[in-house]
Amino acid sequence: MSVVQAERESLQRYLESVLTPAQRERVLLLSFNQWEIATCTVGEIAMTLHEMGARPLVGLWANDTPVKDVGWTTSRALSRALLSPTRDDRLQRALRKAGVPRESFIRPPLHHWRSAAPLPPVTHLHRTAIRGLEYRGGGVGRAILQVHPDRNTPVTDEHQWPRAWVESAVTSFAWVYDQADAVIRDYGATAAMVFNGRFLHDAAVASAAQHTGLPVLSYDFGGNDTDFDLTIDDTHDWAALQGRMLDMYAGWDPQERDALGSRWFEERRAHVDPRNTVFVESQIVGTGIDKPEGKRLVAYFSSSGDEISELDLDWGDYFYGQEGALAAVAEACRSLPDTMLLVRTHPHKRMKPTRDVRDWHDAVKAAAPDLHLDEFSEIDSYTLMRQADVVVTYGSTTGVEAAYAKRPVIVMGPSAYDELGCAVRVTSAEQLRATLAGAEPGRWEGAVSYGLMMLRRGFSYRYVSPTGDKVWELSGTTIRDSGSLVLKASDWIARRQRAAIAQH
Repeated sequence: MSVVQAERESLQRYLESVLTPAQRERVLLLSFNQWEIATCTVGEIAMTLHEMGARPLVGLWANDTPVKDVGWTTSRALSRALLSPTRDDRLQRALRKAGVPRESFIRPPLHHWRSAAPLPPVTHLHRTAIRGLEYRGGGVGRAILQVHPDRNTPVTDEHQWPRAWVESAVTSFAWVYDQADAVIRDYGATAAMVFNGRFLHDAAVASAAQHTGLPVLSYDFGGNDTDFDLTIDDTHDWAALQGRMLDMYAGWDPQERDALGSRWFEERRAHVDPRNTVFVESQIVGTGIDKPEGKRLVAYFSSSGDEISELDLDWGDYFYGQEGALAAVAEACRSLPDTMLLVRTHPHKRMKPTRDVRDWHDAVKAAAPDLHLDEFSEIDSYTLMRQADVVVTYGSTTGVEAAYAKRPVIVMGPSAYDELGCAVRVTSAEQLRATLAGAEPGRWEGAVSYGLMMLRRGFSYRYVSPTGDKVWELSGTTIRDSGSLVLKASDWIARRQRAAIAQH
């Protein structure tokens, strides 16, 4: 199997650079996620630590939490009854065969659990109140808001969330927090690793580890060409991520980096990037608008609102949300001569709650742009950004893609590219108007550094290798899902549990 050059040379070297020898001795790996990326990466990390002479503490607890995790896919009881092992069971078997000792695999230590502290009372059920919920100093509320009870839950603060959903999630968070705290204490864990770090149970582990002063690392998807990422930076530390982009670009072979980074953008332009398919499936490559002569076209591309709604930011620096940003852009454009404003609504709105879609369309109507392309428009976003004289965005990836197309870019919300030199972030109406009036393209190499990261972010697997569709191998042992009957029955169980909780 050929291995592409990744951002990081090896997981071992990265761990040696961010953790001391003492911190690497007993790394806690609690997994609640049965997605392919999670099980494979837990196996890779555990094997790496084992080969380094450390003793990882691996807890495959997807079937143990009071509420099923968002990444739960397979019932262990069903899999055993039908003699079709779960992906977790196969992973543990593979690690044991590779020499990871039995003592490394841990079970929840608190058999008769009672919360170690009072659970926070759920007095109000709107987003602001939920966001403020804490358990033993851990941000349970923010973790709850990462996953909605159903697809019709809007991001508006006026919506009342199901009480049973919130209370059940609080209980499950507390269960994981207390179990993780007990493991850290009883087993002498020296660091912790979690998936992503934002979801309910992983956030509980991270909170428990941080409370005891342990370093926390998060693993997640890698780039299009690589297998996984692992970082000691906070999940939403976009300044740190952009620092990685610039360092990666500076350290990469100058004969290769521009062509490689450009490939990521070109694949998205051609609508062949599988991670972007859902956003462009209704658009026709090369289709643009009839741009009026003598007009300077400002194109505002909205962002997918739920992706940024729970960030811990001073929203006053970001126009108090997308609606406020759009209103400011509209006002600025009306004050500039021969300027036309076009609003491109994010295609993800096709899959968003009715209330959120209605609120956004009301905001667009109030802004009164010269042209609005809604979420169903067949106009190609990539053609449109090349037609624009200035591209404005609230943090959408469209911003860095427009910068790659050498368009002037203004960003008004949280983004992962506003420190790369390819876009200008504005924080006031005055700054916005001045920047619109004299907007110029930014640093093209900054945009390419983003594309390079998106292709080669993180690491390539060393111990885990693919052998088929969703089938992997570790130490000669196959790691795959249970049979289709188990998966279908498990999915039914998960949907029934979610529905039952969400209705109360």
